[in-house]
Amino acid sequence: MSSSEIQIKEMVANKWDLASETFDTHAGHGIQSQKEIDAWKHAFLKVFPEKGLKILDVGCGTGELSLLFAEMGHKVTGIDISRQMLNTAKSKAEARGADITFGEGDAENPPFDTSSFDIVFSRHLLWTLPNPKTAVENWKRVLRKNGKVVIIDGVWDSGTLESRVRRSAGDFLTLLIERKNPKKGHAGYSDELKARLPHAGGVPLEKVKEYLSSTGFEKIQVFDLKEVRAAQKENMPLGERIVRSYQYYLICGRK
Repeated sequence: MSSSEIQIKEMVANKWDLASETFDTHAGHGIQSQKEIDAWKHAFLKVFPEKGLKILDVGCGTGELSLLFAEMGHKVTGIDISRQMLNTAKSKAEARGADITFGEGDAENPPFDTSSFDIVFSRHLLWTLPNPKTAVENWKRVLRKNGKVVIIDGVWDSGTLESRVRRSAGDFLTLLIERKNPKKGHAGYSDELKARLPHAGGVPLEKVKEYLSSTGFEKIQVFDLKEVRAAQKENMPLGERIVRSYQYYLICGRK
């Protein structure tokens, strides 16, 4: 890894350390209701209905979906480069009595042997990686034969005028109605950091398909997350509902 890449990842880790304290309070980050829990489970059962799988949650953050996978009967390992995010994840797992292994690790190069997992899962991660193609290649490496990579991502900021207007309006309403900083609980990347990431505004679905197919994944499928988004919006302040009108998807491929 080059010194430039190390610097980028240190900057990213620092941003998420700062965001960790209030991260789970945001709809779309922390799970806010039983209805959302049920919607996530319904979505995942379509993708991997089997029980007792070994799942690697890369960029696990505060462990929200790691905990959900454990509740569904899977053996879960979560890695992240943010120590504060991991501290939160470990505390939540301990409080719930969940047997999950959390540890520091680079999502682009997970520190595990070849063919270690049945599922490699990522949520809202590819956009913040300096080398997303390398990440997908290494996720394939740690998967067992017939294992699946499962990716949830989206395009948060397309760079269009509409996208900028939505974000500005959402931030204004959050300040006006809720009297809170709309940036708190988000990483708030600087322009310098964004310029060093290939997908700082989010990863279009077609680009992820390209990463998967060029890496050799087969049976690539895209799943509708409409049920999840509907559940999230029920507990979402008006400002955030305005912002959350973007491409959002679950895509998977088999090794």
